[in-house]
Amino acid sequence: MKSYLEYFASSENFGVTLNTDIFETNIINIILLLVILFVVIKNFLTENLTARKKKIVDDIQNAETRLADSNKRYTEAKKQWAQMDIIIKEINHQMEVTKQNVLKLKWDQGKEDLSKKFATAIAVLRNRENKIFNDVIKEVSKKALNRVIFKLQKQLGEVEQSAIVNRKIMQLGD
Repeated sequence: MKSYLEYFASSENFGVTLNTDIFETNIINIILLLVILFVVIKNFLTENLTARKKKIVDDIQNAETRLADSNKRYTEAKKQWAQMDIIIKEINHQMEVTKQNVLKLKWDQGKEDLSKKFATAIAVLRNRENKIFNDVIKEVSKKALNRVIFKLQKQLGEVEQSAIVNRKIMQLGD
């Protein structure tokens, strides 16, 4: 087997020659084919590329329109977010104020209730103290009177006792 270099280097196959026979090389057929292809495909490719170009341009315009709309909605959403943030802060502030007012009201109410209960308890204790004091005075007076009566009964006789009782009855009648 000969190597490729030897094959090309041999004198029999040496060189590339140009075949000038038009019919043998089919140059006319090739040129006709290219012209027909160019004419037929040109219209098809032109229409197809024009349609693709129009579709691409429309898609780009639609995308730009959607982008502009999205930017408008985004800006509007940011404004609404800022407004909601302000409203939430105001609601939180009002809630804190209300909470403080409710706590103060409950504190004042509880303080007032305790004052009333303590005042009632003090009044009840004073009434019981007065009642007990009066009961003690009655008992002491009763015991003192019984003691006086007992001593008088021992020291005075029946005649003297009757005279004292009659005098007292007369004084009551007047």
